[in-house]
Amino acid sequence: MARIEAPAGQQKVVIQRSGNICAYPECKAELVVNARHAGDKDKAVGKVAHICAASEGGPRFDPSMSEEERGKASNLIYLCGTHHDAIDSQLHYHTVDFLREAKEKHEMAVARGVPYSMGAVGFEELESVCNYLSINGDTDLAEEIALDISLEEKIELNRLTDVSREMINAGIAKVLEVRSFIRFVEETKHPGFGTKLAVKFKAEYYKALGQGLEGDEIFSYLCGVAYENSGPRDTPVLRAAAVATVTYLFEICEIFEHAEHTAA
Repeated sequence: MARIEAPAGQQKVVIQRSGNICAYPECKAELVVNARHAGDKDKAVGKVAHICAASEGGPRFDPSMSEEERGKASNLIYLCGTHHDAIDSQLHYHTVDFLREAKEKHEMAVARGVPYSMGAVGFEELESVCNYLSINGDTDLAEEIALDISLEEKIELNRLTDVSREMINAGIAKVLEVRSFIRFVEETKHPGFGTKLAVKFKAEYYKALGQGLEGDEIFSYLCGVAYENSGPRDTPVLRAAAVATVTYLFEICEIFEHAEHTAA
């Protein structure tokens, strides 16, 4: 039977939460090969594995789970090639409980690293995070949105949990610097840069919705989009800059839901 891959959006979520590091206990292998030439891109070398198999007969298959649940980021773990193969062949040791505990501890450690790196974020990192922006891109999706909702209300409206709340709280520390960076670019290089940046991320937001992502998954997805396009190097500071940028856009209501939907 052909291997059933997890949905691409869910894979992006678990990769972002893993910080491109193998989640296997004490492994800590970096799962991205940084490009050494300006014309190259980073190469991800990790493998996404199912904790409970995607199909019957697979490792740790759980018949009580729905097909959707099996493909969720909560049922996925990001590993190096060695440990990816090991967990699916040494089943007595690599139980569901073992893998879920390893995943939780690893992702919590990655999340704790963001606030520590946030203080080092500067204009250089913010420019790297935004460098994939097409300055001449279409701005048809742009709109003026008034900030008529508090940050806490918006977190609740988007059904974000402490997973995203902690990232947002860390990113808030750099929101003023993100705003200053955008203003600087608009005044010195590219008028309308902030609007075009918002349009790019809004398009990614709708792409995430189209892939069935919601709540915390979308926030993680957008942070992943931000740092995976941040140039030929992957550092904790760049990851923090990605969180700061998405937090800024979240706060000013340019992306994510900002009003309750009502029936027509």
